[in-house]
Amino acid sequence: MTTLVKSEYSYREFCEYARYFNQADLLAAIARTATALPDDWITKPDFRRTPPWTLAALAKASIVHGNRHGSTPVRPGTVPFGCAIYSNPTREELKIADSDPVFNLLVRTAYQQFPYQESRYEELARAEALFDGYSGRKQLEVVNEAAVIELFGAPVREAVGAAFILWASTMLNGGVFDPAWLGQEPFSAVLQEVPREHVESVINTSFVTDLDGFKQMAASAPVLPGLERYMFNPLTARPLLRLDDGRLLAPVPQLILHRLSPIEQYYEGVRRLGWGEAFTRDLGELFEDYVGRQLGTLPGATVHAEISYGGKRKNEKKSVDWIVVFDDLVLLVDAKATRLAAGPRAGDEETKARVSKALSRGFEQIDRTHQLILDRADGFSHLPTDRPFVGLVATLDPWYITNSGLARDFLHQPRIPSLVGSARSIETLVAIGQRRPASETLKLISGDSEMSTWDLDTSLARFAEPTDNNPILDAAWDTFPFNPSLAAARSSG
Repeated sequence: MTTLVKSEYSYREFCEYARYFNQADLLAAIARTATALPDDWITKPDFRRTPPWTLAALAKASIVHGNRHGSTPVRPGTVPFGCAIYSNPTREELKIADSDPVFNLLVRTAYQQFPYQESRYEELARAEALFDGYSGRKQLEVVNEAAVIELFGAPVREAVGAAFILWASTMLNGGVFDPAWLGQEPFSAVLQEVPREHVESVINTSFVTDLDGFKQMAASAPVLPGLERYMFNPLTARPLLRLDDGRLLAPVPQLILHRLSPIEQYYEGVRRLGWGEAFTRDLGELFEDYVGRQLGTLPGATVHAEISYGGKRKNEKKSVDWIVVFDDLVLLVDAKATRLAAGPRAGDEETKARVSKALSRGFEQIDRTHQLILDRADGFSHLPTDRPFVGLVATLDPWYITNSGLARDFLHQPRIPSLVGSARSIETLVAIGQRRPASETLKLISGDSEMSTWDLDTSLARFAEPTDNNPILDAAWDTFPFNPSLAAARSSG
């Protein structure tokens, strides 16, 4: 056990600390700490000592490196001190991936911390809108109604209802949910909204594993020498642990409602269900369609789908996915559902190359489409050339830091002002656009030397108001059983 208070600790020391304590008691203490965090914990110093990503890391270390037979009791300061150890890595670990230490450090920090600070509203409503709101413009390869039920464990609406049950129950009971409660009278009204068989199916399909299963998931993750603290945490895929007595424990209940987001479903379809690249292609089509449907709700905008050019069959090429024409702007949007792999998310040596490969293609597509419009090429002559152009690479997964100069130095440099924005950015832009022209907002951001380098969510926050509503997300949210208020759902955590 680490007993000497130092200014920095290796990941090995952190794991040794977690291993020293009684495993069941430590996991229970972590869960109690997590459930005590208010939604606005990040603004309150008393709670910032135990942010949820450090709690998740401590739980993982206890499960993977500890055992059921530890005898050291957990004391009031045990969890906060463990979080402090985790938050103070050694200088040697900080220097890993020296090919671009600043960019890589920012990327790994962002992917580790930012997901815990996103609101529940978009993550859950997007799942319903993306999977069940598909326009059907193309025949998908594997995704259909039955496949969605197999993926989530139930139809999306019922899966979200089950997630609400799990989240509320664990938050009120120190991280614990007992499946036996479903047979008790207080749950009878709840089960009229979501049948018990759907709740149990969703739990088993999407949420729960046991300690041995957790260890197997951790062991199967890619090995990242020197970056072990940033490796895959199985709690993001299975936030509930089945205890020996049959009860379920959520060490970090904040992960429950994020579990059903489309981003988390990516690997479920590819790996657990074995759908492979066919599911990846379907998810790309679903996301492209979703972006177009979002943009189609903007007042004063005419949305054009991708344009084919250059011949037929093997010679056929396509423009960006969506061309949005405003009275004062043309927006060129290329949608990318590609997810950054585990290594680059941890800021390994491949981070720059992987980011460049994915996003540079989008910027190059924006350049080609822009030139075709200027040249009045066949199929493009109906599009205006008398107003400014802005490009946008829309990503299903947030690609943090990619608008900054640190990233633009190695990405393709488009000839028109261009931004990278996640699905959440598109949703926020559309919500703002119901109240004020989206074209004006885009011109202000892309034309500002400072705002254009920020994460697009951060830039859009300057223009957003609490009363802004996204029509597609709101419609999806209204279908959910016993959904909490939008104000509560939009809070972080």
